[in-house]
Amino acid sequence: LNDVTETLIEETTFDLPSEFLTRWIQNSGDEELTEKQAKAEYERSEKGLRYQLIEGKIIADNEMQITFEEIKAYAKEMIKAQMAQYGQADPEEKQLDDIAARILSNQDEVKRLSEQLMNKKLLDFFKEKVKTKTKEVSFDDFVKEAYK
Repeated sequence: LNDVTETLIEETTFDLPSEFLTRWIQNSGDEELTEKQAKAEYERSEKGLRYQLIEGKIIADNEMQITFEEIKAYAKEMIKAQMAQYGQADPEEKQLDDIAARILSNQDEVKRLSEQLMNKKLLDFFKEKVKTKTKEVSFDDFVKEAYK
């Protein structure tokens, strides 16, 4: 996923209103930043902003949506997995519904689950669309590659 994200950011070219965004960063926080501080902050956040815009376009163009029913089913899957870790392998549906209802009454949890679900959908989309290369490596080579 990191390679896909990096490639999308590097190869999708579009201009951002950098002067405007730098001024906005300079004046939008609790404390006003110097122009130099605002430019540094903009440079740190530019890749993330670019990816958010690209991701939003992919989601819109492919009509990816999350329904409340999907969030509820996802929450129940998470609950079942957590219960299984504590030795309760087959909880009753009513128990799952009750716990899910409590979780879904918290808007922060709904937002968190929705983001996780959308990330899962995006990952599935990338797996379907991106050609991957399988490469066999030794454990030591894998560790070296992973920690570059």
